[in-house]
Amino acid sequence: MPSFDEHLSEPDITIDQYVRRTQIALGQTLTRRRAVYLDTKFWILLRDADRNAGTLKNAELLDMLRRGVAEHVLFCPISESTFVELMKQSDPASRLATATLIDELSLSTTLLQEDMRISTEIAHLMYANSGHTNLHPLEHLVWCKLSYVLGIMHPTNTMFDSATERAIQKSFFDHMWTISLSEMITIIGDGEMPGTDLSNIATTLNMGIAAHANELRSFKQSYAAEARGIVDLVGNTTIDVMMSMARDRGITLAQPTPEERRKSENGFKNLLAFALEHEKAHETLRTMHILASLHASLRWNKGRKFKGNDLFDFHHAAAALAYCDAFFTEKSLGTMVTQSNLSLSKLYNCHVVADVEEAINWLLSLD
Repeated sequence: MPSFDEHLSEPDITIDQYVRRTQIALGQTLTRRRAVYLDTKFWILLRDADRNAGTLKNAELLDMLRRGVAEHVLFCPISESTFVELMKQSDPASRLATATLIDELSLSTTLLQEDMRISTEIAHLMYANSGHTNLHPLEHLVWCKLSYVLGIMHPTNTMFDSATERAIQKSFFDHMWTISLSEMITIIGDGEMPGTDLSNIATTLNMGIAAHANELRSFKQSYAAEARGIVDLVGNTTIDVMMSMARDRGITLAQPTPEERRKSENGFKNLLAFALEHEKAHETLRTMHILASLHASLRWNKGRKFKGNDLFDFHHAAAALAYCDAFFTEKSLGTMVTQSNLSLSKLYNCHVVADVEEAINWLLSLD
């Protein structure tokens, strides 16, 4: 990592540029490895195997994953959903043991927070359709270190001049880049994590589904409703991306008025929704498409209600299917993401397995 003095000598490199450059370098180092995403169930099975508990098959799976990591064949990244569920583990010793195993098998790597992945995908789509060439693939842009699993933040509004503040920000980022997950949870301690109980959100979703159930006539209609709902939540990103694109070309756009921004956002939201509904951008807008598909599938299954854990499952699936080569998960979620009307695992070329034996067989097929 560069020294503070080296950062101080490069004031023209912004913290955003530095972070992006570091992330791309990380993504490039991971390109030749298979990304294997484990849901919380599998992490717990492997943690127990590491403590000489559980079955021989679990221990065999752990040995195979360790060998794959050591031989530069694979790695097992996490997402913020994994982290939040990790912090729900009530026993501090078990939580630390799980985190230590994640540090080892993940190569201290996480996917960017979901909102940041969605923003990155929107930006990639807009850049690709505005004449930009030689764009980095999305797979180079979505990885980060475990210390930033909940998002990237920097010291701001310090007492120092702008050049010194930039050097401080970059040095702070360098330091955080090296902190392990086990160190993080030791620092956090036993404080309750916000957002670990999603039952109230599930109840609200079920009320909304029930209120509009009679309006749905097809899965396609259900998907369109969910896609537009997700776009409404994230579509404001497009304005910031557009202004960034202008800055890249040396153009400084005036800040839009609230009314101008609202109209522009609505226009971009309609474009994003159209692209999703008409299968024009599923390869790029991966996270939104996966989430819309899963929510639509559950919504269309009118005998099934949302549970709090469904939301965690959907976020795991969005991370795994979009950017990983394999997804080790629960049988019910595995069945959902591979069903023919979604074909999510096929679309994103992600092998989905639901038990330890299947996982071992897939790993054997890599040899």
